[in-house]
Amino acid sequence: MTRKKACIYCGNENDLSESDIIPDALTNARITNKNVCRVEHNNKFSDLFESKVISSFAFITNELGIKSSKGKNYASYDATVKIEGIDFETQVLSEKELLNGRVLKSVDEKYLVGSIDRMLQIENESRKIEIIETDKLVLDKTVNINLEIYFDEAIFRMVAKIAFEWYCAKNDVSGYHEDFKDIISFIVTGNGKNPVTIIENKHLYDMVGEHANLGSHCLFGLQDSNGKVNIILSLFGVVMYRVIVAEHKPIFCQKNLLFLELCTDSSRKEFTEISREHAHQGFVDNLRSQSFIPGPQINGLKTMLLTSSATWDVGVYIFLLGIIDCLNLNIEETISSNERINSTLINQILQIVQAFSIHKKSIKRFVNEYFSDGHAPIVLNPAISNKKNTVFFYILMAVGNSGIKTIDDQKFRQVVDSALEIPADSEINIDDFLEKKLKLEIIETPNYSEILEYGANTIKNWIN
Repeated sequence: MTRKKACIYCGNENDLSESDIIPDALTNARITNKNVCRVEHNNKFSDLFESKVISSFAFITNELGIKSSKGKNYASYDATVKIEGIDFETQVLSEKELLNGRVLKSVDEKYLVGSIDRMLQIENESRKIEIIETDKLVLDKTVNINLEIYFDEAIFRMVAKIAFEWYCAKNDVSGYHEDFKDIISFIVTGNGKNPVTIIENKHLYDMVGEHANLGSHCLFGLQDSNGKVNIILSLFGVVMYRVIVAEHKPIFCQKNLLFLELCTDSSRKEFTEISREHAHQGFVDNLRSQSFIPGPQINGLKTMLLTSSATWDVGVYIFLLGIIDCLNLNIEETISSNERINSTLINQILQIVQAFSIHKKSIKRFVNEYFSDGHAPIVLNPAISNKKNTVFFYILMAVGNSGIKTIDDQKFRQVVDSALEIPADSEINIDDFLEKKLKLEIIETPNYSEILEYGANTIKNWIN
């Protein structure tokens, strides 16, 4: 007999909708729960807590190239821009668009920066206007990071909602169940005991950072040593929350060892099992089914190599077990700001700012911003530092020099690997020396503007 679909929050069987488990504006890899009533327990959550979190994370989603599928633009964020030593407060959508058709007023209201036509519309034409070429302006952007959102009730309710809806989706839960009454009450009303804590253990952050892609969301599902159902959410790789979804495993929920990574390029990795015991037995059976041959000796030890690819992602399995073992230890957790967790949050945010990934979405966004219709020829200023842009321009020059007329995923990986000697989709950290080297190589190339244009047009015609 087919079970009727009903809302997991209230049991209502009418007007069900597809709820974005993680808000659409916070991920490029959508996951949904179809058993949520449309108005009371889907639409209203946006006003109650999700919109506050989304707006607070605008800088991070913009940096990672994440945007809502419902909108054309990436999220804009507040920043102070210093131009020729003068501070201007503004909303930043992209650095390329900072002065494009806009007029910025300085904090002290003494200066305007923008196009002459736009400024004359705003101010008296008799005012003295100094003309400076925008590509020679030295801009210094400062973004104020407010850590308070990480400890706000809004994010606790959103994280609880993500954990609850994901666990229910993985276990095909339909309708209201008393097993989840505490977390439901907290999500819907904000009342009752908060089931969410922030993990402080730095080793866990390092483990996730070493395994997961830059900016990914990672979710882990497990039963702890007390039998409670836990969901761990690593949000952008910046902060890790533990959510107690239920005090015990519901009898109708069979899948209780879970892992999901949602990457910024829309790809994902997933692992689902009944329990750790079942996973271990499956792992052993999988290894037994493989053929091995002797491999080279490493430090005097004999190695064995697989002759065929395993059906399991062994790396994911070992990573998941390592996380579980750490979580079952007596680790420190908090719900309020303190020096230790604040330091971790700042370090993780800096990692996102200082490192970046090269993939289809990121390079296409860059091309759309810098090579729009009617744009001026690209002329690089050797005095201005922008590591991410330098790498993207260098890749476009490599694409242009290759003579490729049409590009696909495989050709792009080959070009990136050849140009930078790193695989595409890898996390990149670039120092000042390397940036200067790459930029100098571009500038010293004859007709580099035309080569960049060719590379950009090739990217625009990417074969899906």
